[in-house]
Amino acid sequence: MGQVRSVALVVAAVAAVATTAHADSTQLVATAAPMASGSTSGKLGVIAGLGLPDGGTLGLAWRPVRPLRLDASFAHNYVSPGYRGGITYIVLGSWATPTLGIGYGHFYDRDANSAVRTITGDATFDSAMLDRVGYDYADARVGLELGRKHFTFFLHAGITRLTAQIHDVAQASNMAAQQSGSMVTVTSTDPNVRLWAPTVDLGFVVYLL
Repeated sequence: MGQVRSVALVVAAVAAVATTAHADSTQLVATAAPMASGSTSGKLGVIAGLGLPDGGTLGLAWRPVRPLRLDASFAHNYVSPGYRGGITYIVLGSWATPTLGIGYGHFYDRDANSAVRTITGDATFDSAMLDRVGYDYADARVGLELGRKHFTFFLHAGITRLTAQIHDVAQASNMAAQQSGSMVTVTSTDPNVRLWAPTVDLGFVVYLL
């Protein structure tokens, strides 16, 4: 009877240890699950924004790792279509975080006269230099982003280097001279313009996958 009682006590002790180990394992899995579900690494989403000199943008965003987001978007600045791409470093993994980013964009040459006529209300406005307006730009920005898992709102500001070519300068100058009665004729190649300017954009990202 003493041996049977000893065996029973050993079996009961082993069962208690196994039950405790199983409970600890279940608690560990339950604790780890929320941490995994809160990660934004490897997520694909839709990004939309509005800014200068970006215009309106709509495209895709991808986070291959938690601190890094890549984006590529179609763009329009009210005059011409274009595109933009960027890389954003997300400093913190918290709900609110500062960011650092760089980007590049391009807008194709289009006639800007109609846009100027609409804005100014002058139906007679026409300039040869606005027949073909387009530009390239590269920017560096710092910002603030709010949200983490499924939705992120962002506000970025910084500096941009804009490059453009002004077309038909000689034609526009000669037309102005003729209207003023001057006999001076201007001959000139189309100059390239490079300038530094402030840049800002705001928008959001919705993560889908």
